[in-house]
Amino acid sequence: MKAIARTALLLSLAIPSIITASGSGSVPIQRPFDVISNQDVERYDDEKVWRIDWSTMNDSKKKEVMDVVELLDLDVWHTSQRSIDVRLNSKQLEVLYGYLPNEAFHPFINDLQSLVDLSSVQEEEYDYIPSKVSGEIRQESVERELFELMKKKKKKGKGKTKPKPSLPPIDPYNLTTIDTPFHDKFHSLKEIYKFGDTLISTFNDTHQNISGIHIKEVDIGKTYENRTIKGWSAKIHHNKTGEGDPGYPTVMVDEEEVELEYVVIAGQHGREWVGPSSALYFLHHLLLRAAEDPKSDSAILLRSFRFTVVPQINPDGYEYSRDKSRMWRKNRQEVGGKGKCLGIDLNSNWGYKWRSSRSTACSEGYGGREAFEAYETKATSEYLSGAAERGNRVRAFVDLHSYGQLFMFPFAHSCDDFPPDAEMLMEAGLGVAKAMRTKQGEGYEAGQACDLTYRAPGDAIDYSYGVTDVRWSYSAELRDTGTYGFMLPPKLIRPTADEITAGLMYLAKFIYALEVNPP
Repeated sequence: MKAIARTALLLSLAIPSIITASGSGSVPIQRPFDVISNQDVERYDDEKVWRIDWSTMNDSKKKEVMDVVELLDLDVWHTSQRSIDVRLNSKQLEVLYGYLPNEAFHPFINDLQSLVDLSSVQEEEYDYIPSKVSGEIRQESVERELFELMKKKKKKGKGKTKPKPSLPPIDPYNLTTIDTPFHDKFHSLKEIYKFGDTLISTFNDTHQNISGIHIKEVDIGKTYENRTIKGWSAKIHHNKTGEGDPGYPTVMVDEEEVELEYVVIAGQHGREWVGPSSALYFLHHLLLRAAEDPKSDSAILLRSFRFTVVPQINPDGYEYSRDKSRMWRKNRQEVGGKGKCLGIDLNSNWGYKWRSSRSTACSEGYGGREAFEAYETKATSEYLSGAAERGNRVRAFVDLHSYGQLFMFPFAHSCDDFPPDAEMLMEAGLGVAKAMRTKQGEGYEAGQACDLTYRAPGDAIDYSYGVTDVRWSYSAELRDTGTYGFMLPPKLIRPTADEITAGLMYLAKFIYALEVNPP
């Protein structure tokens, strides 16, 4: 009771000051939709990202911290067993200083706007990485190197010096090689969809392509703003080489022959750009290796599973993050509230053990008024639950996010809900983490979601496992561990994608060995 009273007192003092600060030039965590005009791009001046160390706190104390975070509508970037990362302005920081000991705070992004500016330049100068010291970005380094890059851009634009001879530009849509420069930049939704169309024209079974690959576009549904959620689904149906086929196209389930499906989604949160890029890289790698060698692991797996990749299930939020507000997390659905708020956190809106939170409709973690209120979660859940109508059974589901370097199995909402397959899920997850670490040297942690992050209802993997009976359900948090957060430099796209591709391939081979072609 004493802790609750103290929290109430702090909030009564804090909320008016935050409202006042927002009205006097400080940027609030989320602006209502009628505040940002079509010309405005949201800025993050006076905002930092702080890491709160809660490794010594018990569950009750952690809950108190999260209660304050929710009531103040703070933007939570990442949670783990050891810490929680939150975005704060100076007024909000004062409030938390009154609640938590100063030694529990650790700033690791000192000027968020400088990092946003830097990431914008990196869209063109994608071979650049700023200096790091002890896992933090030094603010003076960011500012200095941003200045140097801008100076470099101006020099390029003057045109007074004779340009150096250069090689002809490589077509990013030449998908006959994994070295295409497409995988070295972040892309608009239009470019992502063009890439998917090019996968079809490059790899689909034709008289010139005897691999037997069939890839098609999948229409998952529509977003609130009426954009199409697109995916691409690939399978090898036969082997035109005439050689023995080591794969097994279908398996028997309840005395019926069904096709097994392996589904990968990304982009639930608009600002997590590396997830969609990695999903596209994975599918490209899989198709390329299968086309090159009919006896490769990729070809065997494509004869055994239908691989469906939906690289961006939140197109509205993603495009808004690119054009207007780099830190935008949710979809763009009208949800009401006092500030005419927009957006539902998709990964808090899936219909297994869903419950409403105390977050306001404008908060980044708002999970909606009911499960599947979001157009995007409803459409994607219907795809998963409708597998039988397609003659399929979804056997694996992997949801790509960033950041944190984790590979997690259900459940996320509570550790009291323990999956019967936990031992096998953990074994496969540890193998995935090892495969990823072996590929690039970056460590990934495997375990149950409720253990590795703060417990949250409405998670996609809870729904896929608990409702649609997808045994191998996982959520991956890709790079990094907080140095850049959501603004991973373009140079790190390919290494990140390469390691998750190794992990996804390992998982597919694990399921194949256990269920499709057991010893």
